Amino acid sequence: MVVTVEYTAQLKRAAGKAREDFELDDSDTLVDLVNVITDRHGDELSRLLKTADGNPQSTVIPFVGDDQVRWDAADILRDGVTVTLLSPISGG
Repeated sequence: MVVTVEYTAQLKRAAGKAREDFELDDSDTLVDLVNVITDRHGDELSRLLKTADGNPQSTVIPFVGDDQVRWDAADILRDGVTVTLLSPISGG
């Protein structure tokens, strides 16, 4: 399946683009997607998306389509969906 990922804020800067497509296995999860993303982009994006123990950062909020989802949600990735990774934004 092909999944489109949209990055926001500092994730977009670290990835060097606002969106890109990833080819995944039909059984892949959001956590698998994060691993594929960080394998492609390396340390800077990995530090923003993963904790020291390799889990997704709880401060990054994933959306599939228009729906906010949990990192451990099962069976939500489908061919053609867009996953938006919303990173924390500071300021006031």
